[in-house]
Amino acid sequence: AFNGLLERLAHSLRAQRTFMADASHQLRTPVSVVRTAAQVMLSREARTEAEYRESLDVVAKQAARLTKMVDDMFMLALADADARPLQKAPLYLDEVIDDVVDEARLLAAKREITLGAESAGETPFVGDEHLLRQLLMNLIDNAIRHTPAHGTIVVSLTGHAGSLTVAVTDSGSGIAPGDGGRIFDRFVRFDPPGSQAGAGLGLPIARWIAEAHAGTLVLESTGPNGSRFL
Repeated sequence: AFNGLLERLAHSLRAQRTFMADASHQLRTPVSVVRTAAQVMLSREARTEAEYRESLDVVAKQAARLTKMVDDMFMLALADADARPLQKAPLYLDEVIDDVVDEARLLAAKREITLGAESAGETPFVGDEHLLRQLLMNLIDNAIRHTPAHGTIVVSLTGHAGSLTVAVTDSGSGIAPGDGGRIFDRFVRFDPPGSQAGAGLGLPIARWIAEAHAGTLVLESTGPNGSRFL
């Protein structure tokens, strides 16, 4: 039993060191971009208004990226420490899905992607609405980033034998063979180099939220015609 305890502690320390190393690597890029933008602007005494605006736009985008990354890492830290208790309350899951889909349609429209929701009607549920919205938005955002223009994304809600299933199905190019087992690992990204995607924490957070509600989150299928998470 003592050896088992030591092994669990060692595993926890290794995981913590890996997390810190990965986090430092992810934070380094936006910090470097902000520092470089400031240094370039300060290298000459006079700059045009357009140059200042362009530089500040770069700083603002990187600051927003940093904020999202820090918020996600804080969420995972709380989850690891069991310090984020669920604030459960009665709600209608179909209404939550409809609201999140409506909010995400603007993001999908920018990529010329059709985003829709399907449900069988009123679906009472007890859960943490804020976290459930984050779970759905993370999955939809992931689908949008991997679906080409004129593609489709459908968020569906079905019930059977006392259980509920929420599925996010896209018409993207799918996940490469061998990568399906890594998509829920922290800081794992499959976006093209130089993209403005997140730090690879969206799916790990989504899975934690699902498990915190006594559910699961899995990649049910993937291929050249799209992927399906449920």
